[in-house]
Amino acid sequence: MALLTFTFENAKLKGIWHYSLPSGFTCPGAKSCKTFADRITGKIMDEQTPVDGQTFRCYAAMDEARRPNVRKTRWDNFDLLKAAKTTKNMAALIIKSIQASGLRRGGTLRVHIGGDYFSQVYFNAWMIAARFFPQITFYSYTKSVKFLVDADLPENFVFTCSRGGKYDNLIPKSKVKSAKVFFSTDEAKALGLDIDHTDDLAISGSDDFALVIHGSQPAGSDASKALAANRKKGFTGYNNSGKLGEV
Repeated sequence: MALLTFTFENAKLKGIWHYSLPSGFTCPGAKSCKTFADRITGKIMDEQTPVDGQTFRCYAAMDEARRPNVRKTRWDNFDLLKAAKTTKNMAALIIKSIQASGLRRGGTLRVHIGGDYFSQVYFNAWMIAARFFPQITFYSYTKSVKFLVDADLPENFVFTCSRGGKYDNLIPKSKVKSAKVFFSTDEAKALGLDIDHTDDLAISGSDDFALVIHGSQPAGSDASKALAANRKKGFTGYNNSGKLGEV
């Protein structure tokens, strides 16, 4: 039986498992960051709509564009879920996939570096899976905020609403903390927001927080200019030491 792929660690996430779907194609709530990498060629397609006057490319989509193996893994995951169709079958697939991985013994799983909750059926499947593994801490950033409103969330599943999407107006109703991508650390500090460099605030924090724009951006764009300015200040990306530095 084909199973979903879970990966251990990356440049930012130390000691954390992660799992992804194709960016953009599975992100119904995306707006300011909506970006696609063509499944075959990896060519980037931009469909961003400004939120608070800002747009930027999704860093996860850029990763798919650069790395065919990453793109293939995420599409393979998506294909398996689409074939499963129902909440029951999707949940069974997720559970069997976790049981076949190192996660079965416990740990922390970020659900979606790329991608998001593309349907209510899929969202419900993850809620079932989380309850099946109380020894695992699950967490997600999501712009699919509508699924969080009035949802019965498992105690071991931590959500962060990702601002800049179609459902930002529902964030207060979700009663879930939120994060916003800022073009500079100064913007975040001016609002009194802590900046999360390691996902610690996403996993265990209870207050709204900030992220700093990273990844490749279109030449000449405001986002690209912001990256250049941040580099001059010493911010070149994230690494799993918990410090600012080159990815």
